[in-house]
Amino acid sequence: MTYSVAIIGAGPGGYVAAIRMAQLGLNVVLIEEKKLGGICLNQGCIPTKALYSATKLLERTQDAKEMGIDFGVPTIDLGTLASWKRGIICRMVTGIKTLVEANNVTLLEARGVLNEFAQVALSTGEVIDAERIVLATGSSPVEIPGFTFADPHIWSSDDALALREIPRRLLVIGGGVIGLELATIFNRLGSKVTILEMMPEILPGIEIDRRAIATLKRSLKTQGIIVRVNSAAKSYEDTTDGLAVHMSTGESVATDRILLAVGRRPNSASIGLETLGIETDRRGFIVVDKALRTTAPSVYAIGDLVPGPMLAHKGSAEGLKLAASFVGKTYPLDYQTIPQAIFTDPEVASVGLSEARAKEEGQDVIVGRFPYAALGKAQGMRETQGFFQVVADAKSKRLLGAQIIGAEASALIAEAALAVQNGLSLGTIADTVHAHPTLPEGLKEAAEAALGRAIHAVNR
Repeated sequence: MTYSVAIIGAGPGGYVAAIRMAQLGLNVVLIEEKKLGGICLNQGCIPTKALYSATKLLERTQDAKEMGIDFGVPTIDLGTLASWKRGIICRMVTGIKTLVEANNVTLLEARGVLNEFAQVALSTGEVIDAERIVLATGSSPVEIPGFTFADPHIWSSDDALALREIPRRLLVIGGGVIGLELATIFNRLGSKVTILEMMPEILPGIEIDRRAIATLKRSLKTQGIIVRVNSAAKSYEDTTDGLAVHMSTGESVATDRILLAVGRRPNSASIGLETLGIETDRRGFIVVDKALRTTAPSVYAIGDLVPGPMLAHKGSAEGLKLAASFVGKTYPLDYQTIPQAIFTDPEVASVGLSEARAKEEGQDVIVGRFPYAALGKAQGMRETQGFFQVVADAKSKRLLGAQIIGAEASALIAEAALAVQNGLSLGTIADTVHAHPTLPEGLKEAAEAALGRAIHAVNR
């Protein structure tokens, strides 16, 4: 049987593409060797955010005590917590399978690779013919010299999320998104956490302005998390006081477990790219054009396999874009308007251009900020850290970007993303009546501040 489309990989890019393509009338086969939902659902986004939410309760018990409500000293049942997390994943995997089947997508549980005839060869021995092939095999954690995941002392993010233990001391190598999120979770669980980042600043490569970075670093310090920048991990040794990790600075850090979180690489090896001459760059990302076509006819790639931010929602959007293009339609995907959310404490979220990036591009901009501390809702929540920031074109007042650092930033960024993607002005946001008292008022107030007409902040 020949399918309209064969998709290798059922993560947030692959399964979303499969469902939408089937909805548009295409005959689709979805091939996955492990679990539906990919890394994001099974070992990444979902379990991380579930544990972020669960461990937030430990912080809230202290807040409650200061409000006059005392629950006593909290205890952690690690087995129950791990089981609860697995339950969430299982329910969501089952839900995706139901949706795939309901949309008449053929699901094959096998490893799929390209062969020289532009077919998909399965680990079962079967060969799949398709008019188009979509590669969506995701990414994997990166190792560095001297630190390998085969060593039981070294955790990957998968190992950390398995919740087998709460180490007394945890050293996180890598101050990027994954490292900071897991550092937050284990700090709440009771580990003494140290973060090593080889670059001059945490969150390297992320478009976050220095003011937000400084706010986050102050909060991490207040929580007891030690951050060491310009400090690369070179080697380690097992000592009578646990593990001694030696740094490029000549110093050493004592720890009980090492979490290696220095980034991810695309799973582009061993899927048959060479049989069709599909080009990759020096980092292993598959080279695609604006239509997400590889250098081989009728073969496409999406998600973590292609250049761009390694975000689940980016992969899903690319899947939707491909689906539309396969039936002669268009899907409005603008990579500049893809939001990002980082689940630290406080949360950090952004969309569009940062103030620094806009100025680097020579744009004349105006900036407005509004502090969480000035919001009645934030005061009542005891979540007063952080601020809202908007960046707009000075002449047209069109919103170019926004950053939010503070409670529920991951949800609050959606309004800003809508505004940036649709070219809305500061006036449109400022003149939209927002419910009071709520956190979204902060975005309205930041827009008012940028226009020089702030009510609840001093105009500057």
